[in-house]
Amino acid sequence: MKKLATILAAVLLVTLALGSVSLAETSWPEKTLEIVVPYKAGGDTDFHTRKLAEYLEPILGQTIIITNIEGASGSIGMIDVMESAPDGYKMLYFHESMLTNNVVEICEFTHNDLDVCAASVVDDSYVLVVGAQTPYQTLDELVAAAKENPGDIAFAASSGGYSYYCGRLLEETAGIDLNVCDAGGTGARNSAVLSNKMQVTAHVYGGLKPYIDSGEFRVLCALGAERNPLFPDIPTARELGYDMVGGRAYFLSFPKGTDPEIIAKMSAAIEQVCQNEQFIKETQDAYMTTPSYLNTEELQKRLDDNLAFFWAHRDLLVEE
Repeated sequence: MKKLATILAAVLLVTLALGSVSLAETSWPEKTLEIVVPYKAGGDTDFHTRKLAEYLEPILGQTIIITNIEGASGSIGMIDVMESAPDGYKMLYFHESMLTNNVVEICEFTHNDLDVCAASVVDDSYVLVVGAQTPYQTLDELVAAAKENPGDIAFAASSGGYSYYCGRLLEETAGIDLNVCDAGGTGARNSAVLSNKMQVTAHVYGGLKPYIDSGEFRVLCALGAERNPLFPDIPTARELGYDMVGGRAYFLSFPKGTDPEIIAKMSAAIEQVCQNEQFIKETQDAYMTTPSYLNTEELQKRLDDNLAFFWAHRDLLVEE
């Protein structure tokens, strides 16, 4: 029996070793890779994709091209990748608006219609801002004004997107009635607040930074669970007495049916990028957030949990 156990143990070790060699020696990638960004160039998703690709290229030894396919709050680009061959050469870089799109029925698909790989950023830098021309200096002042004049204060959001969720979450948490409007993408939302057509919006700090730095936007609070060390003077909503926390993961996915060895190799490469000090610094400087790697299993669980959460709180995304 001892001899048999020894033989079995040896076989197991060899099997595990061969599996590791197989993963390490997979020939992918052997040609140019493509990552689809489901939005216009220039936004936060586009930035994080291009920065990730820049650092992945020397690790993978191949050129990575970025293709922007906008439409339907990111769903058109998502469908384009879903319909592509699962050969490892075309991928999607998206975030958790993929989930809210499903809940509000912009798109019938979710992350489970793709093979998720890994996240490179979990951005908890969301902030609530108002235009500098508004009289609101604090979140309490905004809430008080909304209670006095229900429906008069316009919140610039993107229908079905995370900004819309933030607006509705503010309403529910503070017990107020805002005019949460579909103002379009980030640029359109910013323009609406800058022109005072709308008064308040929410987005990642980096997407609003030029207007914050210029004084055109006033930050009322951050939506992170704790103060962000990159802008430590801004209090969280929780500190101010409003139990609101927001943030979203930016992640890479492959078409369904992609070889698990390819997914594992890309995930390992993304982990390596996220440990690169220069990549960390450039991400922090540009978007006031720190890269956060989630492996395939961690990412799958987060997306499963958040999809269930959004369905359970569908009333914050859809006004019946």
